[in-house]
This record gives sequence, structure tokens and C-alpha cells, in this order.
Amino acid sequence: MDDFLVDRVLLAVEQIPTGRVSSYGDIAKLVGTGPRQVGSVLSRYGSDVTWWRVTGHDGTMASGLIGRARERWAEEGIPVNASRTGCRMASCRADQVALRHAYRQALNALLARTGTALPRIGAPATRALATLEISYLEQLLDRSPEELLAVHGIGPRAIEILEDALAEHGWRLRDSPGT
Repeated sequence: MDDFLVDRVLLAVEQIPTGRVSSYGDIAKLVGTGPRQVGSVLSRYGSDVTWWRVTGHDGTMASGLIGRARERWAEEGIPVNASRTGCRMASCRADQVALRHAYRQALNALLARTGTALPRIGAPATRALATLEISYLEQLLDRSPEELLAVHGIGPRAIEILEDALAEHGWRLRDSPGT
């Protein structure tokens, strides 16, 4: 599993406010992966983060975790649903705009300490990425080639260089919508 994906998932989970929950899909959308990958990261590496704040889309949780989660939910005031298989997602789901903002701030702080510098792609492309607030290679992971090419100053050669640099780390640009 990609270490940076693990870091992003755990970082996103840490941004969920006390007394709120998000779904695996919410976290997946935030970090640019799938819900199953989020679950896999949490099952392997999530013991030191607030894992109980991540549920299924309907607030449910795996039967092996629900007992421990309910204890944490009681401490945080997260209401349990009538069937006791999860929480009341409608009343305790984290504000997704605020969560995205908090995640972006935390990710930028992490990248400022540990981020991978962009390769040399030329001044126009570098300036164009700066307008998108992209300063580190890792920030490209949630962008598609088409999105980048639509920005004035970024051409096919810059995309090729960026894709090569990402590939050196086992990463790639996001797939284009509809592919």
C-alpha cells in the first residue's frame, strides 16, 4: 500500500471534529481513492486515529467494531440509530466543506515539512501550477491531465514530465472523469 495514501487517509480522519462522523466514501473523495481503500488503511493503520468517526454511508459499522465504536460515540455525544448498528448519520455527519478545508490545511502543513519538490517544467507551467496552489508533487494526485492542460501555461510536455516524476514514486495523476 502506498505510504502517502496511508498518510492522507489518516490525516483526513484526524480532521473529523469531535461528535461528528464521515463515511468511508466521504474520506475517499477527500483523499482521491476508493471507500474500500479507506477501510483497508483504517483496518491496518487506524488504531491511533479516531477510526470510530468513519462509518458506512448510512452510519453503520462492521459488527466487530460497533461495540467499541458505541462506547466512543457515547463519550462524544454521537447518537446511535434505532437498530444499534450504527449512528444517526443525518444528524451527526461532519460538514464536508469544513472537513475539506481542514484537511487541505493539514495536508499543506504536512507537505511543507515533507513534500516532494516539483520537477523542472519551465517557468510558465510552474507559474500556472502556483495559481492552483500546487507547490509539491503530492498535490497533483487529485488532478487529471485534462484539468491541468486546461490551465494556461501547462502544455503536454509539462504533463509528461509531471507524470514521469509521479511514476518514480509509484503515483499518477487522477483518471479523467468518465474513464
